This record gives sequence, C-alpha cells and structure tokens, in this order.
Amino acid sequence: MFTVMLFGALFVVAMLVVGVLVAVMSVLGFVITLPLRILGWTLKLVGLALFLPLLLVAGLLAGGGVLVALMFGLLLPLAPIVGLAWLAWYLATRGGKRSQARVVS
Repeated sequence: MFTVMLFGALFVVAMLVVGVLVAVMSVLGFVITLPLRILGWTLKLVGLALFLPLLLVAGLLAGGGVLVALMFGLLLPLAPIVGLAWLAWYLATRGGKRSQARVVS
C-alpha cells in the first residue's frame, strides 16, 4: 500500500516538473520570437503606409461608380416626369406675350 502511494506521489511530482518545464519553454519561445513578431508588425505597417494612397484612389473610384449607378438607378426613372414638366412649362411660355390683364382697384 505504501508503494502505491509513493508511486502516486512521484507521478504527481513528475507531472508538476513536466508542467513547469513546458511553461518555461513556452515563455522562452515567446521571448525568442517576440522581436520577429515586432519586426513583422513593423513591416505590415510600412506596407500599409505605402499602399494607403492606392487604397484611397480605389475607394474614390469605387465610390464614383456607386454614385453613377445610383444616378442611373434612381434619377433615370424620373426622366419622363421631368420631360412632362418641361413640356408643360414650354407650352405655357411659348408665346412670349405677356397677358394684358390688369388688376383694377
């Protein structure tokens, strides 16, 4: 019975030692790779700074395309109404003569 408890205690100690070693290796790996991660972040930031003007131009072009599509999609159906309004205005003012009616008080 004592030997089973001894082996159990040794097993727990061995698991603790393995856990501590894994934790130390994990922290050591993080410390070793941290400068490379910082270098990667820096290169991504430089790449973004270089590519930002192209993104801005592409965004403006895409925005212009959306505005043109909205113009044709929303304003083009209004063309017949605008044409009828222009025709009514033209027919009402085509004579060029002013009315001779006066208000007498």
